[in-house]
Amino acid sequence: MGTLGFTWDEGGDLTTVQCLKDTRNPFACTGDISQTRLPFYVHALAGSLMSGTRPHFLVSFLFSALTLTCVYQFALRRFGLGIATLAGALYVTSPQLLASGRMVVSHSNILCTFFTTVAFLAVVQLTETRRVRWLVVCALACGAAAACSIVAVFNAPALLAIYLAGRRTSWKDLLFFPVAAATFFATTIVYLQPSLFRALIDACREPNFYKFWNYLGMGPYAPWYFPLVILVIKVGTWWLLLAALCGRHVPRWLLALGIAFLGTLVLKGALFHYDAPHHQVQFYPLLYLFIAVAIGDTLRRRPRVAGIAVAAAFVVQLYGVIQFFPNYLFYGAQYGDRFIGEFYGPAVIHGQDRDHTWQTIDAILAREPDAKFLVADNNIFERSGPSYVPFTQRDPHARYEYALVDRLYAKHFDAFPERDAYNAYLAAHYAPIDTRVWPPGVWMYRVLKLR
Repeated sequence: MGTLGFTWDEGGDLTTVQCLKDTRNPFACTGDISQTRLPFYVHALAGSLMSGTRPHFLVSFLFSALTLTCVYQFALRRFGLGIATLAGALYVTSPQLLASGRMVVSHSNILCTFFTTVAFLAVVQLTETRRVRWLVVCALACGAAAACSIVAVFNAPALLAIYLAGRRTSWKDLLFFPVAAATFFATTIVYLQPSLFRALIDACREPNFYKFWNYLGMGPYAPWYFPLVILVIKVGTWWLLLAALCGRHVPRWLLALGIAFLGTLVLKGALFHYDAPHHQVQFYPLLYLFIAVAIGDTLRRRPRVAGIAVAAAFVVQLYGVIQFFPNYLFYGAQYGDRFIGEFYGPAVIHGQDRDHTWQTIDAILAREPDAKFLVADNNIFERSGPSYVPFTQRDPHARYEYALVDRLYAKHFDAFPERDAYNAYLAAHYAPIDTRVWPPGVWMYRVLKLR
């Protein structure tokens, strides 16, 4: 996939951003209220300073770079240059973190990742120094993280685990809760209105919201262990295995974080039967630090054996980085058809890189102005008019020289009754003349011609 485009989710979010730019009134822009507001405000401000799409990508890049800097500097002071360099290398070659640093607005979750990372590092400092300023920093960062994405509530078990691992508790630490709550409401604003806050809560509790996402062909809901599948694929089986084999001297707080993170994923899977990479990515920077620390001790004791293993793991990871450049949203698709799009969500497929297919259609119409394209009743192409005939409205006696099909509606969405009939009709009568291929070599858009 050679170009960058906005996903369905990002397109919807940018509509809210444009509303904020135009009205400068957050209460006038409350579409998709389940997406908490701080990223919208940040992107609206950036969009007011610069035109076009560039400021939105720059915001994500900036917060990703800040997250990397925080982790690197913390690791450098705490564990030394070697561990810091390894953690940094893991970060900058992580397809998931690269994807988050490229996506925009709420669904990138890179703003949430930045504030979550700051909160984790601050609570470590709090347990070791007992200074109130670190409590305040942690609370501010937690409130801001929740203001970026409501999935930040899942930070709580990991933060509590690190706090208790420090074995130094105090009643004054309860100050955390009012500071975090005040930060959340101050940086979202709209939830100060009770009806909108209730709408946020109701949206988060909606049990059927993701029922059409059929993971791994196992029914309408993701299995309880699916968050762990995401973790293994997105972080890398080899890195997790190396960390498990080498992790003998991991600090108590980092071990508590790792255990709490795994427990949180199991809890999410059991309660919601749904997860997505951008719903757990806020843990990844410190997870890579955990891996670096776990491997680092073995690298010092057995540099040759461990060095070969680490080098081989980086080769595998870099191959994935190159294979999916420049759009890393589809990393994981190399493991099978069920991991394409739905692994991250059908919304990722929607609307990306259609320009090539549109150009092909326009070229046909320029040569053959009367050409008719048969299309699915529900499709991704967003074309209408006399040249496009929905499948169920076709004239059975007419010839339609061309047809269009996209993977999202042909393969992933199964809610439309005409889908299978349309696919069978195309297979029987049409052959592809133009196919848009995305990594790792699967079709996404097709223009077909009558045989």
